[in-house]
Amino acid sequence: MNNHGVGLSLIGLLMVAMTILEGAIAADYTVGDNYGWDVPPNNSSDYYPSWANRYEFKVGDTEVFNWTGNHTAAQVTNQADFDSCNRSDAEIKLDGEAGVRVPFTTEGIHYFICTVGTHCEQGQKVAFNVTADVSSVPKPHPTVFALATLISLLWPSFC
Repeated sequence: MNNHGVGLSLIGLLMVAMTILEGAIAADYTVGDNYGWDVPPNNSSDYYPSWANRYEFKVGDTEVFNWTGNHTAAQVTNQADFDSCNRSDAEIKLDGEAGVRVPFTTEGIHYFICTVGTHCEQGQKVAFNVTADVSSVPKPHPTVFALATLISLLWPSFC
């Protein structure tokens, strides 16, 4: 095999490796970004839904609930309990200090509310639409193709 063929093989291997690495990276999301997990500004019921709509949550990602003061993050099982702020059927109640980490291990919508006082009714609740793990459905990054194209165009000048 000539040097040109070896080079093209290496480019192919590089593309496959970069695609796999791109899909295997899970993300950590801080709920509410810098604002954190608190009663939304002006008791806005749109605050956390607007925040969540900016991201694509995948299986393997982790949500970090940061708060100061008296709050909880409780997972409820369905939209009806989420909408009505029903605390009685909460599956997981996260109390304690800030920085509580919740990894997503399944697809679907995951609902969280604050169970303190009327915080949930004031908008302190969030729903995450979690989709398949990115590593289970390879989705090549556009940079991989741009890099491979550039290398393949330049490679003959190196041979």
